[in-house]
Amino acid sequence: MTRAGLFSLLVATSLAGCGGAAGDLLAFEVSGGFQGGTTTITVTGDGRGTCDRGAVEPVDGPTLLEARELQRELAPLASSAREFGAPGADQRQYVVRMREGSVHWPEGGEDLPPVLGRAVLLERSLEEQLCG
Repeated sequence: MTRAGLFSLLVATSLAGCGGAAGDLLAFEVSGGFQGGTTTITVTGDGRGTCDRGAVEPVDGPTLLEARELQRELAPLASSAREFGAPGADQRQYVVRMREGSVHWPEGGEDLPPVLGRAVLLERSLEEQLCG
């Protein structure tokens, strides 16, 4: 193996071992409601996202910053796998999945932490950007 080839191999190996890949930051799954069906939106740590496992597209800077902030704020709820009730007729069901776990809540649920309202707003913004 050439020196250049060996160097490339070492760099690739070190990046793989140190979390060089961005990985998923948040994944939203929204189902039910008047629209029916299920939409899945994923945001990666490097600022990209997908809608229903479609094409990978860039996420704008402010939206990515909000996703990172929400990931930090949702981590305690996700690590304890919080569920805030089941949706009623014509209510949407939200699920956020992340490395720490997941959080489930119905649209318009009672006594929801404020961070879940912000999560809904983020999901809607991402849906506009990524699902067209």
